[in-house]
Amino acid sequence: MDKSIINSRFIESVNYLINNKISRNKAEIAESLGIGATRLSEILNNRMKAGTDLIACLCFKYDISSDWILMGKGPMFRDNKISEGPKQVHIPDTIPILSNEDFISIPLVEISVAAGCSGYDNPSYLDVIDVIKMPSTMLKNNGQYFCIRVKGESMTPTILDSSYIIARTLDRSEWGHMPDRHVYIISDRDGRAYLKRVKNRLSNSGFIVCMSDNVDKLNYPNFNLEEQEINCILHAEWALSAKMPNLNETYYDKVNQLEDKYDMLENQMKQILRAIKDK
Repeated sequence: MDKSIINSRFIESVNYLINNKISRNKAEIAESLGIGATRLSEILNNRMKAGTDLIACLCFKYDISSDWILMGKGPMFRDNKISEGPKQVHIPDTIPILSNEDFISIPLVEISVAAGCSGYDNPSYLDVIDVIKMPSTMLKNNGQYFCIRVKGESMTPTILDSSYIIARTLDRSEWGHMPDRHVYIISDRDGRAYLKRVKNRLSNSGFIVCMSDNVDKLNYPNFNLEEQEINCILHAEWALSAKMPNLNETYYDKVNQLEDKYDMLENQMKQILRAIKDK
């Protein structure tokens, strides 16, 4: 995927918003994207690339088609709603994503992209590695999805290293209603992103508990994040992996080992009792 072409479409869409009075100026657009005006100017002057964080946020804020900005397909705006002029502007409550017939295009990115989609000013932009398509029936309508490459062993054995997660960006209004113990991608305001199982305590206590499925708690301990520390949350809805470990075999081996130890202990106890009786 040609990043320079994507950057050109980003610039084209920003210029369209200003020229057609949809937004007053670059400063207003920069503020809506959660970045500084200087950074936006650098992008518009082709001295810096627009990362996936800004692309997703621009699509969200101004109803721009992600298919158009990533692949050049279809009109600039979702359902061409803005083609008749600024009076037709519609800012959706959820992030739009267009389908090509019965399939939806999903950008494939590194897990750090989770730090971007709320407009957080991440100094290192993130590349779109590729685009995959999934049947629209498998995804929620009008959601912004990312396919995220997993690195590390923190969620083993549930989600393995080099697996892929299809995750949907949650609106802040959804945070308080997140189901307990589902898997989420959480980013904090320092730019760190985590793939964790979550206990949701936002409504009652204003924080979440981030938990790893890996039983090695020395290296993968649980930790809390306060609501004000959280930048963005994505709900992991699908996991894709070429690795299919036999978990049952692992657990059966452990059970067999325990049974062997029990048999040995039982035999030792019988010998001890017999020796006591003989005395």
